[in-house]
Amino acid sequence: MPIVKGKKPLCTTELKYFKAIQIISEKTIFDRYSALQTIIINKIDTKYQDFIAYPVKEDDVITFFGPPMESVRILSDLHGEEAEKYQNIKAETLSHYRGKIDELNNSGKTTEADFLTVSVKYVDDRFVYCYDDKVILGVWGMSLRDNVREDISEIRKTLPPIKKTKSETPPEETPSGREETPITSFIVSYNAGENGFLNGDSSIHKEINSQLSDDDIPVVEPKEGYEFVGWNEDPKSYQVTGNKEFNAQYRPKEVVSPLPAPILPWYLRFWNWLKMLFTGSGCLKWLLWLLLILLLLLLFFWLFRSCNGHNLRGGAALNNNDSTWLKDDSRVGNDGGIYDPHDPYKPVPTPPGYEDILPPQQGVLPPIEDDPEIIPGNPTIIGNRLNILMENEDKSIMDFAKDFKVKYPDERYKVVYYDNVVKRLQIEIPSDKREQLKQEIPDKFKPDYKLFVFDETLFEGKYTPNDPAVKDNNKNWYLHKIKAPQAWDITRGSDKITIAIVDNGFNLQHPELRSKVVQPYNVWTHSDEIFPQQIDHGTHVAGTALAIGNNEQGICGIAPNCKFMPIQVADEKGMMTTTSVLDGVLYALYQGADVINVSLGGQFSGLSQISESEQRDLIQNHFKEEERLWREIMRIAAGHNSTIVLAAGNDNVLAGIEALQRPELFITVSAIDKNSQNLAKANFSNYGSYSKISAPGVGIYSTVGADNYETMDGTSMSAPIVSGAVALMKSLKNSLTTKQIICILQSTGLSTQGNIGKFIQLDKALQKVKSGEEFDCTPTPSTGDVQIQLNWNNYNDLDLYCTDPKGETVWFKNKSIPSGGQLEIDMNVEYPDSKKPIENIYWPTGGAPNGTYNVYLQYYKKQEPNINETPYTIDVKYGGKSENYKGLIRKEDNALHICTFTIGGESNTRNPPNATRNSPNSPGSDRRNTLLQKRDRLQQELDRIDRELKDIGNHR
Repeated sequence: MPIVKGKKPLCTTELKYFKAIQIISEKTIFDRYSALQTIIINKIDTKYQDFIAYPVKEDDVITFFGPPMESVRILSDLHGEEAEKYQNIKAETLSHYRGKIDELNNSGKTTEADFLTVSVKYVDDRFVYCYDDKVILGVWGMSLRDNVREDISEIRKTLPPIKKTKSETPPEETPSGREETPITSFIVSYNAGENGFLNGDSSIHKEINSQLSDDDIPVVEPKEGYEFVGWNEDPKSYQVTGNKEFNAQYRPKEVVSPLPAPILPWYLRFWNWLKMLFTGSGCLKWLLWLLLILLLLLLFFWLFRSCNGHNLRGGAALNNNDSTWLKDDSRVGNDGGIYDPHDPYKPVPTPPGYEDILPPQQGVLPPIEDDPEIIPGNPTIIGNRLNILMENEDKSIMDFAKDFKVKYPDERYKVVYYDNVVKRLQIEIPSDKREQLKQEIPDKFKPDYKLFVFDETLFEGKYTPNDPAVKDNNKNWYLHKIKAPQAWDITRGSDKITIAIVDNGFNLQHPELRSKVVQPYNVWTHSDEIFPQQIDHGTHVAGTALAIGNNEQGICGIAPNCKFMPIQVADEKGMMTTTSVLDGVLYALYQGADVINVSLGGQFSGLSQISESEQRDLIQNHFKEEERLWREIMRIAAGHNSTIVLAAGNDNVLAGIEALQRPELFITVSAIDKNSQNLAKANFSNYGSYSKISAPGVGIYSTVGADNYETMDGTSMSAPIVSGAVALMKSLKNSLTTKQIICILQSTGLSTQGNIGKFIQLDKALQKVKSGEEFDCTPTPSTGDVQIQLNWNNYNDLDLYCTDPKGETVWFKNKSIPSGGQLEIDMNVEYPDSKKPIENIYWPTGGAPNGTYNVYLQYYKKQEPNINETPYTIDVKYGGKSENYKGLIRKEDNALHICTFTIGGESNTRNPPNATRNSPNSPGSDRRNTLLQKRDRLQQELDRIDRELKDIGNHR
């Protein structure tokens, strides 16, 4: 256990129990504690300086320390007068901190204010320690997860006293009687003073006797009227022997004597003349005032009229949302990625040093020219644009942009967009080079970068227009079909839950929507300027999901009490692209949306004319780069516990041809017909295994324009019905994961006709949520000619993969291959939802080709801080045989070759090289394991060489 001089350990805990861990300058607040401590010492009264416990972070375990004390109690355990006393002390302490935060903000010291703000953002009485008329916040800077089942005593582990070690000379002790380790580092701090600011860390830890370098000294930026002349001591000559503070020194700039007052310019003379007319006497003055009033009235009516059209802004509703910017996503950091967390409408500027190769701001969409080169097809694309996705987690997309311009210096190859969060950029290119570049770019940057190149696809709304003059007498038929009235007896939603609608545009003046709007966003203008398109698709979708109820007009949305986040992803010409839709989804995720509805999809032509086998080929072998992109978004959504709902499409083809619909945790919704008695698929709706749920999609009556209603058909109308349903489920239990939501909707839904998902029954779904029963959502693995199933027992992320006789690999980055192999279940995508995850790879009956197969296991990511090795079980079935392999895999193992087997010839099954790890004490086991691991690595290298030789042969 760590020891801190003069401090007493209060408790220890693990980060896995907490969410919203506060980030300062791309590091956790615990990693920045030295800077926070300096601020507390300089700004907080001595009486309250012990309020924030001292954190010591080791991997994902934090120990919190307080001042020496004889006895201490937890605030939540107190009762009566004692509880009231310490509650008052806590309130007094927090009031002092918040007062200092206001003072710092008002004086322009926002960085120091931010440090204090995040330190007292979460105060939970179960972690507040009381002693000697003081309180100390034992666990801070993060909030407890909603779905944590462990007892608080397991989360907040009380530390035993440290016993002395036996020695002839007793070690020096702290006032609390605990041993100390020698101090090996000190805090060096920098004070900018009142006349300047620091660009860099205001305090750092340095080892004893070390020398300060240029990187250790922040840059000083003086205020206007002053110039920086140096520090009170030269930091570079200082050798660290204790805590040290350096103070910045300034001098006023010389003031040049003012010139004689110039003659007033003509416009000022004109202004003085006008003032004389308006303040003079006589009829002329009153006539001028009358004209001015008339002009103001005309201006007022013009502004009022414009509110119904093009330039509606979010207004006061922007500040009424309970969802807040999620600053705790470690990949976003304090700079916010493509959005500034403090002001999402303010583009993030490109850092110095990249101005010549990157656009001026990060995440600002490049406009599409008036006559773009559109290439129709499956899908329709923009001919002179390409997207590049980078999978190197340890590298910056900005540095790749530099390397790209080294290899492509020609002005015709230009970076027009970049995002360092999802690590993607878009390049503008000569359209005749597009296919060549798609093939050569990934190879040209190997092995330094792992890149995937894909087209900029055009999107469209998934709906079928209906004649607005045709009014159905039973406009609300779909509400009764899904049992919405019965569901509303359970809940009509919570205003704490927000549905983001990512669509072409919206009319926010509609009375069914305007009072619900929060945090509107236009991805093209980086602003809250929202306007409707000629086909008012977005307004119709929004009304279906969450139009106001009980207002004696129009309709009632599925979740009438939930909030509405409108996100416009079409430009003024109505064009939507892969990048604009992706940016809209990211905005919704980082703004805290609980549900995200995307009733959009790529523009395809002639899909219904191709056979199902050709459609399956498109799913298995095409658009894999885009699929990787959307899987990354799925992982971000799972981390934020946000649910993404998609329209399946209206081409009467297999869902999943669009890469957007392939991630397991996206809910793809098909449509049923209106008059069908057996819940048959609507004739236009897409179908197949990627269809997770179905809902009404014909004759859906909903909002359009400023105050109108219209009937539309399409899966675009089905998706918001499901989005509203998910919002109601989260209103009852906001900790529900997407996997649990899918499980509940499918288990309570009705069987359908036409190879589409279960038909939603909203009342039963809400009853199941309300019951509080545990949901067993573990899928049943499929089997066939070949089945390989992996089981393990903790959160550490393992990945199973298998190569077929042709050398094709099926695994989480390539879930299906031409020979029919599929990774059917990958339970790590919803970490940490299951503590007993499984993965399943199989070839359907009659589908596995003859030849040799190799099975591997990879240790992908360590997510359990205290578990360094993971037991696994792999069951392999082939040719009527069944084999079982058990062992341990460690992080340093990287990947293990489990076995080799052959179908259609003499069986050649190889035992797992790491099998002896089940008996580590056997004679010679360490030596044997070492040799087996070497054989493993040699086998992997041989497999890699075989694949490269095969590729060379294919390109001849």
